[in-house]
Amino acid sequence: MNHQITIAETGTPAVMQLTAVADIGQPGPGQVRLRHEAIGVNFVDTLLRSGAFPARLPLAMGVEGAGVVVAVGEGVTSVCVGESVAYFFSFGAYADERLIDARLLVRLPNDVSAATAAATFTKGLTAWMMLFGAHRVQPGETVLVQGAAGGVGSIVARWAKALGATVIATAGAPSKVDLVASWGIDHALSSNDPQLADKALALTGGRGVDVVYELVGQATFAHSVRALRAGGHLVHVGNASGTPAVDQADLAARGIRYVQPSTGQYVGEREELERASAALFAALRDGVFGAEQPRRYPLRAAAQAHEDIAARRLTGAAILVP
Repeated sequence: MNHQITIAETGTPAVMQLTAVADIGQPGPGQVRLRHEAIGVNFVDTLLRSGAFPARLPLAMGVEGAGVVVAVGEGVTSVCVGESVAYFFSFGAYADERLIDARLLVRLPNDVSAATAAATFTKGLTAWMMLFGAHRVQPGETVLVQGAAGGVGSIVARWAKALGATVIATAGAPSKVDLVASWGIDHALSSNDPQLADKALALTGGRGVDVVYELVGQATFAHSVRALRAGGHLVHVGNASGTPAVDQADLAARGIRYVQPSTGQYVGEREELERASAALFAALRDGVFGAEQPRRYPLRAAAQAHEDIAARRLTGAAILVP
């Protein structure tokens, strides 16, 4: 019996329903039947569930997973039965097994587990997009990462450091600031500090940072703008605290390049996906992101995972285990 989590209406985590499906069928042409070993839990999942991001209902929850190919449909040659694979955006991940387009799958190296892949693939590809696409970080640059204790922010901060940048990283609770500092980040600051922008400027000798990776939104956005040097780059990806007001005229007057990129814009083609995946797997292999283990929840406890994300009780990644 296959179990999956769907929603018929948007709202609190309680709207997610675990249902049993007798048989999901065999893969059609170009499809694969995948048995999940681990399922990623992402902030976007909570936005889709709450209705903050519109989606057609009913919705099969989840967009990321990793597991083993158990059957392939006609014409599939890119993966074989028994191979371990991962994918980063396809609705229906909160399930024991699923059917999925084979073109979305990436083979996992032998040294990358399904749990690691599910915890890092979407977040890691998003970080790759930010660091190698939206703004290609150069050695010697100074970057500010707002929201560095989160799943994406933690990868961005540590990867930027490994690329040779000086990293100023922020987090909310004091314990999270301490956690960020423990990674060897150059400067860990509180995102709640009213003097945040002034401190970031002081750390650059008044010049300002070269790029800000904004993952928090409304609560930190004004600080991000003030901390940037003239001609700097503001890469705005997340709004965990709400959507900020953006003064485009002020940004233009200072020559600040402002972008709101999406991961799909940079890894939408197969060649780009393979290149980004290879870079992510290499960084994992080199230990760039540390050895933290993702928080594990049973599939049936997906609502608890969403509640923990909303309450900001998590640092790092979370996965569901069927």
